[in-house]
Amino acid sequence: MKACLFLKYIKHMIISRKHLLLYITVFFSYHIHINAQNIGVAKADSLYHIGNYAHAIKAYEKTSLKTKYIKLQIARAHKAKGTYTDALKHYKQVLALDDVELSTKIAYAKLLTNTGKYETADSLYSTLVTKYPGNPDFQYRLGIVKKKRKDTLAISFFKEAFRLDTTHQKSCFEIAKYHLKKRDYDIVWETANLGLHSYPENVELLSVLGQSFLLQENYYAALPYFEKLLDLNQKNEFVHTKLALCYSKTYAHKKATLHFHEVINHYNKSHGLYTSLAHQYLSLQKYDEALKYYHMALKLKDLPIEEDLYTIAIVYRFQENWEQAIKYTKRSLKENPNFARGQYQLAMLADSYYKDPKIKLKYYNTYLKKFESDQELAFFTSRIKKRVLQLEKEISLHTKSN
Repeated sequence: MKACLFLKYIKHMIISRKHLLLYITVFFSYHIHINAQNIGVAKADSLYHIGNYAHAIKAYEKTSLKTKYIKLQIARAHKAKGTYTDALKHYKQVLALDDVELSTKIAYAKLLTNTGKYETADSLYSTLVTKYPGNPDFQYRLGIVKKKRKDTLAISFFKEAFRLDTTHQKSCFEIAKYHLKKRDYDIVWETANLGLHSYPENVELLSVLGQSFLLQENYYAALPYFEKLLDLNQKNEFVHTKLALCYSKTYAHKKATLHFHEVINHYNKSHGLYTSLAHQYLSLQKYDEALKYYHMALKLKDLPIEEDLYTIAIVYRFQENWEQAIKYTKRSLKENPNFARGQYQLAMLADSYYKDPKIKLKYYNTYLKKFESDQELAFFTSRIKKRVLQLEKEISLHTKSN
C-alpha cells in the first residue's frame, strides 16, 4: 500500500515538473518574441530618424505589434517621403482609434490641406476651432482652407487669429494682402505695421507695404521697403524690378540702371525692360548706351514699333546726328503714317539739318496737310504756321535778290 502511494507521488512530481518546464519555455519564448519585436521597432525608429523612410516603413510592417504608435509612424514616414495617399490612409486608420493625440489630428489636417482635400480639412479644422476657440493657429489654418475653397468667410478667421495673437505673422499678412487688393491703404498700413512691430524682418509684410505705396504712386515712400527686402537677401526679379522702378521715378537713374541690369542678366529679357534701361541711360545723357539698349529693345518688340523708332531718333538728335535722326523718324512714320509726333519731329529735324529753305518748307507743309484740321494738335500747328511764314518770306527775298 505504501509502495503504491509512493509511486503515485513520484508520478505527480514528474508531471508537475513537465508543466513547470512548459510554463518556463512559454514564458521565455514570449519574452524573446517581445524583445525581438521591440528590437525591430527600435531598428525601424532608427531608420525613420535618419530619413531612410522606405526601409523604416518595411521594418515597421514586419513587426507583429500593430499598435497605434506603429500605425502613426508608418503614416509619418509616408508623409515624409511624399507618398501622401498612403500617408492619408494610415492617418485615417490612426484617427479611427481611441484616445488619439491632438498633435496627430493637427498633422492629418495639415496633410489634408496640402493635398487639396479641402472639404475634409475644413470639417476637421472647424471641429478644432469649436473645441479650442482660443487657439489662433487653428483659426488661421481654417481661414487658409476657406480661402482655398473661395469662401468669403476666410478673412473673418484670419482676423480672429490676429485678434487672439497680434504677433501671428501669417494671419497678419493675409489680412494686409486682402485689404491691399481692395485698395484699403490705411488698413494695410495699420495692420502691416502691427505685424512688423513684433517681427521687423517679415519680408511678406515689407513687400505688401512697398506695393501699397507703389499703387499710390508714392515712389519715395515705397523705396525703403524694397531696399529693406534687398538687405534681407531677397534678391529676386520682383525686388530688383520694383527697386529699378522706384529709383527711376525718384531720379536716381544710376541706381535704376544697376537693378534693370540685374533683372535683364538673371531673370527677364523683355522688350520693356530694355526700353526702361535705355531711358535711364538717356536721362544720364549716356547716349551711346541708350542707343544700344533701344536697338536691343527694338529687336524684341512686336508691332507696332513706331514709338521705339521715334525714341531712337530723339537720342540721335541729342547727339546732333541729324542724318540718323531723320532716318529713324522716317522709319517710325513708315510704321505709322498717322504718327503726329513723328511727323512734327521730322519737320523740326529737317529744319535743323537742311540749308535749303524750300526743303524745310516741304516737310512743314507735309505736316500741315496731314494734321492741320486736328484740333488736339492746334498748338503744334500754330507753331508750324509761324515757321512756314518765315520760310516763305525767306524764299521770297532770296528770289527777288536773284
